[in-house]
Amino acid sequence: MIALSPFWGALLKLRGLSVGKGFVCIGRPGVNRTSGSVITLGEGVTLCNTGIANPLAEGGRCRLATVAPGAEIRLADRVGMSSSLICAATSIQVGEGTIIGGGTMIIDTDFHYRTAEGKWGTDPKAVSRPVVIGRDCFIGARAIILKGVTVGDNAVIGAGAVVSRNVEANTVVAGNPAI
Repeated sequence: MIALSPFWGALLKLRGLSVGKGFVCIGRPGVNRTSGSVITLGEGVTLCNTGIANPLAEGGRCRLATVAPGAEIRLADRVGMSSSLICAATSIQVGEGTIIGGGTMIIDTDFHYRTAEGKWGTDPKAVSRPVVIGRDCFIGARAIILKGVTVGDNAVIGAGAVVSRNVEANTVVAGNPAI
């Protein structure tokens, strides 16, 4: 399956992504890029999209999605991701060497919000705040990182954690909410 990496890399480039050298893609990724947004994959980024390569992946695909013009997703060099979702209305940055476990969600927006009239608004950018994840972090399977969070370098996020506030560098957090 790794032999297909050049095919998937070329396809992602055709869809408007910037893909660095040494890109590894195991299985088919999912990408939704809104016009006027940016998705950048650094050198040596690995997207694992099958349960064969990672049993925690449960056969799901990596999904990279921008949902508003001007949104950006940037995965730095050597980021590894298994069957996870990164969805940006504003900005999500993932630092070099970070590993993102199977089923993780990283989202910079609430998507919907209450208007003054008591109805549901649908502008994801209106309720978005950037997410920044540092270098050499480990994010455990099925963790959820919410809008406005900064995760410091070398931090570890436990499996299933819900991260709604900043995580200091060189720390371990787990639970719901992650502490």
